[in-house]
Amino acid sequence: MFSIRQKRKILKNHILGFIGFLSVQNSVAQQHIIGWQTFENSRSGNNNSGIQDDTPDSNSTYDPTPMGSSLGNLYLTGSIGGNASAEGWGGLGQATNKDFLNGGTFGASLAITSATLADGSPGVRIGPFGNPPPNGEVNKGTSSWKFADSGNVNQLKGDFSITNHSDYHFELGAIHFDARGLANPATSPDKLELRYLAEPGELINATSDSEVADLTLLYTNSWIARGVENVSLVLEPVIGSVSRIPPGEKASFRFVWSGDAGGGNVQIDNVAFSGVFKDQNNGFVSIDPTANPRPIPEGPNIIVMIPDDQRWDATSFMQDSIESRGRVARFPWLSNPVKQYTQFRQAFARGGSF
Repeated sequence: MFSIRQKRKILKNHILGFIGFLSVQNSVAQQHIIGWQTFENSRSGNNNSGIQDDTPDSNSTYDPTPMGSSLGNLYLTGSIGGNASAEGWGGLGQATNKDFLNGGTFGASLAITSATLADGSPGVRIGPFGNPPPNGEVNKGTSSWKFADSGNVNQLKGDFSITNHSDYHFELGAIHFDARGLANPATSPDKLELRYLAEPGELINATSDSEVADLTLLYTNSWIARGVENVSLVLEPVIGSVSRIPPGEKASFRFVWSGDAGGGNVQIDNVAFSGVFKDQNNGFVSIDPTANPRPIPEGPNIIVMIPDDQRWDATSFMQDSIESRGRVARFPWLSNPVKQYTQFRQAFARGGSF
């Protein structure tokens, strides 16, 4: 027979082992970021041809040896312009060598240097205004995305998207961007909206298990004077639930400027998405597909624990059911271990010990 002290030690080790297992599971949560610091024209050298950019500068899902589904070495990709949506609006084009939006963060709170570049190299702020080559003004590192009426209302629209190529759901936490309204107070647009585009793509409201409605308004702002807004838009309070992009699906969004009195420009810069991957097969636990060793993407995770010299009936399941089998419960303290652990903690608080 075990002494009371030995029994408490055994129970403590089991509980601490379980808590340790939970902490390992929770530690795999990793925020992933893809974002644009610079923008590519639809037609090279033509700064009024709209934006067509399928290569975000930052992408923290780069994996040199990807496991499961991916696109090359990436679990997430993004597009601006033609490939971002069914209509594929790209605004007016690229505004080069401007410092008014060239800050050190995506939106209000996401440090650019905290996200690795698309090739997996350390995060870097591309083209801070005044920097020398190779990342400075000479290489248009300070470009932004410009919009203007210029006789074509579609140049006031800009589409951008994120695609999940992994075997997991991607919980889209926030959209980050910098916006400059009323750049020319007499002729520039003064209102900006951000809307979700349901076609093509699938952004799922996790509470209702249905797609977010087409053209759902996520953000709006009106300028009364020339100014800059740095926005890190958390989606959950706007949508009323966390939202997920299923494996193989895309989520597309649209900037819409309005209220212009002429052909004056407005600009967007430092656009990014951030969020975490969730494993549907394990109760949507947070997971990092770039981690090594990486989890098996399909099927349950099973952990087998084999303790040394444990009796066949020294488990809570057997203690709960042993009397129905006509036997005597030898270790009743193992029945309902959470309750027993709570009682032990209370005893410990009163001056006892395990």
